[in-house]
Amino acid sequence: MKIIVLAGGLSPERDVSLTSGAGICRTLREMGHQAFLMDVFFGFPYDADRLMEVFDLPGAGLEIADGTTAPDLDALKRSRPDQSDCMLGPNVIELCQMADITFMGLHGSIGEDGKLQATFDVLGIRYTGPSALGCSLSMNKLVAKQIFKMSDVPTPRGTSLTRKTKDTPLTELGYYLPLVIKPCASGSSIGVYIVHTEEEYTEAIRRSFEIDM
Repeated sequence: MKIIVLAGGLSPERDVSLTSGAGICRTLREMGHQAFLMDVFFGFPYDADRLMEVFDLPGAGLEIADGTTAPDLDALKRSRPDQSDCMLGPNVIELCQMADITFMGLHGSIGEDGKLQATFDVLGIRYTGPSALGCSLSMNKLVAKQIFKMSDVPTPRGTSLTRKTKDTPLTELGYYLPLVIKPCASGSSIGVYIVHTEEEYTEAIRRSFEIDM
């Protein structure tokens, strides 16, 4: 099968995504598939009439995962040659349409929040993982917890804050220390804080809103 493994992007989890995407791509190639690793934001600039060659390139795109570190997302965005605000880089759509299936190796925003899945649904692109609706519901922690409660699935008590309500005293919220703080729409353990003091709580809230832009 011809498979595009999508990874990277502009999520805070970019480096984790590239590392796991590379492992997925290598395994697929070892199994005999024509897999190619591609960064969803930077895409793969290539001649339009030669795109089918990409699936046979010897490097399989794995070089994009070399030396991954915690990303400077603003610097990465500025470094894209076309300076486009589009979250999809050159030839992402075209190569995914050519593939038999796209393996979603993305973490965090765009890859796990349902936006890319919805785009692929409209374009008829096959992909792995949950549907656009499943992704969007599960990525939002508040919505997911409400669904758990409605379905009688045990879940810790919690509340949500907005930029307007983030300075509300804990006593007014009906919560007491210690607490776990987590950005509402970030994946994995990004932005998880276990706070024991008012100072830790205030700092965790500040950092969480920096992550959940």
